[in-house]
Amino acid sequence: MVLAYLVILLVGLALLFRRDLSTLGKIPYRGGWKLISIVCGLYILQAAFIVYVSGQTVLQMAILILSQIALICLLVLNRHVPGAWLFMLGIALNSVVMVANGGWMPITPENYRYVQPERTIELQTRPPNSKNIILLRSDTTLWVLSDIIRIKLWRRWAASIGDFLLIAGVAQFIFQGTATKSPLLTTNS
Repeated sequence: MVLAYLVILLVGLALLFRRDLSTLGKIPYRGGWKLISIVCGLYILQAAFIVYVSGQTVLQMAILILSQIALICLLVLNRHVPGAWLFMLGIALNSVVMVANGGWMPITPENYRYVQPERTIELQTRPPNSKNIILLRSDTTLWVLSDIIRIKLWRRWAASIGDFLLIAGVAQFIFQGTATKSPLLTTNS
């Protein structure tokens, strides 16, 4: 969710700096509509069966991990696009820590209370409307890659190193992709 808000903020900044967002549509993308449809479909399944449904089923974890793998495949095909490498690294780091901890993004009880002070939740359960799992720091594999960074802007969040790489990748895509003389749009004569 943080990523969605920051993308909106970055697009707003691009417009404020009078960047031409139409150039993003002129970048040559690879993978075609089929692969993009698969990625979008997996993220719709993710929203329908994971974020807004309680539990920790194998199907939920499989959909979550498959959506991450499909996105990485799409990014590998489009590694020439500005920000793709940073975004891919962010997805990979988040996926690694999630797989290492049973398919969910770990968050400590302290950080969860920071984000949701009004809610109480038990250890090793998944909070409502989230892809997190509550784990003690000592029980978290690859803890440094989990949601350990506290952020307070207009609300409170916990983010991972991978999340910051995702944001940096989106920022690079928006600002380098909207440059007036983008090397991606020039043709060799």
